[in-house]
Amino acid sequence: MNFKKISSYLLFCSFPALLLGQADGYTYKRKLDKTEKESYFAIPLLPEITAQCTSNLMDIRLYNITEKDTSEIPYLMEWMGEKREQIAISFDIINDSYHEKDASFVTLKSKTKQTINQIVVDVEETGYDKNVEVEGSNDNKEWFTIAEHLRIVRFDNADDHFEYSSLEFPNSEYAYFRLKFDDRWTKRIMVKEAYAYENKINLGKYNILKTNKWKQTENKKEKNSEIIVEMPYDYIVNYLTIKSSTTSDFYRNVNIYGSNGTYHTATGDKDYWYLLNTSVLTSTKNNSIHCNNEATKKIKVEIQNNDNAPIIISEIKVFGEQCRLIANLPASKNTYLAYGKKNDHQPVYDIEHFKNKIPASLPEINYGAEQAKITSIEKPNPLIENKKWLWIIMGAVILIIGYFALNMLKKEQE
Repeated sequence: MNFKKISSYLLFCSFPALLLGQADGYTYKRKLDKTEKESYFAIPLLPEITAQCTSNLMDIRLYNITEKDTSEIPYLMEWMGEKREQIAISFDIINDSYHEKDASFVTLKSKTKQTINQIVVDVEETGYDKNVEVEGSNDNKEWFTIAEHLRIVRFDNADDHFEYSSLEFPNSEYAYFRLKFDDRWTKRIMVKEAYAYENKINLGKYNILKTNKWKQTENKKEKNSEIIVEMPYDYIVNYLTIKSSTTSDFYRNVNIYGSNGTYHTATGDKDYWYLLNTSVLTSTKNNSIHCNNEATKKIKVEIQNNDNAPIIISEIKVFGEQCRLIANLPASKNTYLAYGKKNDHQPVYDIEHFKNKIPASLPEINYGAEQAKITSIEKPNPLIENKKWLWIIMGAVILIIGYFALNMLKKEQE
């Protein structure tokens, strides 16, 4: 009999207990694929996983199990939906001239010709109040008026500070812009810098959520149509799209509701509906309605028909925003994703302060099927059962020690 093999076996058998010891109360787990070396990975969260969590996703943990310990792995959570950002575009000031007590001119050259609708100026003076005219040109010779009677203001005193130095105008695309400042009533100002903003949109990533059958019903008394979409989980819903097979033009107000559970009545169970959003269904555009990442298992679409014939809905698709964890995983074959715990606390990790050290491109790691765990909290007699395990392990250790002791005695007698 090999003592090392017996010890390893006992430790292997105790792995689930080790996991439960630190991950007590998490209802589900999934085993991550083996990692050969320590590195940063992205762990995509399926909609079915986030549906089993609390609505704020605080009850998600990563654990690594070794023969000696179970350790919690810090992570960052990243939502992958549409992101909008404003990028500052600076101009080159190529001309700064003036007519005495009349007007001053600042000519700006755009580094890249593109459509803009706003120019912000950085003025040297701490106090000013100016009327401004904006002009555009493609050759710095022929100029066209874009906007007149714009105003920039700044004042500083002991009690207050106010500054507004943004010039807003209709969308314009020119190689050159010229700012004309009215100097008839106030002294000339010096522009140190000018820049515009480019609105950049990253479309983001979304999952199509599973839906069960839905049916459209008409309420002639209330003059509306109602569609209830059922889903297999309490999905976190970001938005839905609605298509109609009606060929005539239409413009209808629509309310979108989520279900917050059911209550019992004499005529059967009814849903607690709460408003997710209001919008308009029209034949002139794609009908996409945001639902603000609310968790619900049912969605009710209520279309106000008024005195019009109902429109026929041919398709409803529900979308959830993709979400992932980013973590520095160790080389291991026993790393677990645990989730599903009521009243859990929000984890606080140091990794939040070191985002700049995370590589821009990350490999994804997959995981196995969902396993429902039996935790010690769910056991009827946890203390008694823990003692049983302790006695079993102690008995095994005593037997092993006794076996080796008897062998040593026999050798001494021989």
